[in-house]
Amino acid sequence: MLGLGQDLMIRSGLDFVGVDMSFSIERYKEESKKVDVAGIAWDEVSANPLSKGDLFCLHYMMDIENHVPLYLSHLLVTRACMDPILTAFLACWNYEELWHGENIGKLLNLYGVEFDTQDRIANVRANLGFQNSVSILSTMAGSWLMKDFSAVYLTIGAINELSTLTGYGALIRKSGHPVLRDLLSRIIKDERRHYAFYFNSAKEWLSGNERAQKIDRWMLNRVWVPVGQGVKRQEEVDALAIYLFDDEQGEEDLLELDAKIGKLPGLSGIKLMSKALYAARERVRRNPRWAWRLIENEVWAVTPPRKSPVGQLTGRRLQESETS
Repeated sequence: MLGLGQDLMIRSGLDFVGVDMSFSIERYKEESKKVDVAGIAWDEVSANPLSKGDLFCLHYMMDIENHVPLYLSHLLVTRACMDPILTAFLACWNYEELWHGENIGKLLNLYGVEFDTQDRIANVRANLGFQNSVSILSTMAGSWLMKDFSAVYLTIGAINELSTLTGYGALIRKSGHPVLRDLLSRIIKDERRHYAFYFNSAKEWLSGNERAQKIDRWMLNRVWVPVGQGVKRQEEVDALAIYLFDDEQGEEDLLELDAKIGKLPGLSGIKLMSKALYAARERVRRNPRWAWRLIENEVWAVTPPRKSPVGQLTGRRLQESETS
């Protein structure tokens, strides 16, 4: 990968308007901070309506942003953790993503959607069950057996960051909510920096490495899934895709996303996000209630669990109640 201790500063030929595709890890470490929300008109959140689809997407996005520490735990047991540039990036990335979830949650609360943030995060994690441990072990084993694992991880990181910021852009377009637009536009700036790191790092690893290119393409076609799948069920993933991208503009956005990822060495012509949208459309065609029933019955996202798993997972609530 990139030389240890070197400053990553790569210029790519990616045609992506508004994004500086250079990346300096040293500058990033100095400038990394929680998303700047100064001046956001929080007191006007409830003055503008959000549709059921908007609320569904916001809950999905908040949950996945808040799940980043568990994604990080998977990466730190892989061969990738030996690269100090990558671990420096991940430390900052994890902190920035935390505040994305926090502020999306704040907006929902101010809109009138009540939930306990810590309970919700713990509930999402508890639902993973044994799956999370299996995923960590399989990722760890695969990374140490496969020398070019980092190429796959970095490419997936680029796809996921680009699809995330594309999704935020689609939600801005769909909702027309001025405060949400302001917040998500600021979050998008962070996601663009994250994308620049992953894309440039993947390009560096894949350039001139035919074996890595073959492994990367083979793995993407077989194991890649849209952001959040695994944490969210297939129907939830489809609901997000259908609501945000099942129109002419949305489909164009995903085709453009695939084209950008296709500019990485060895990935020309690859179709991932657009393929996921077409598969979601096919499931809706077979069952017209599929996905839409989740959006229409959006209460599933705010109903508290019967019993908070926080105490079960950490013992913290139990200790608090015993000492009170």
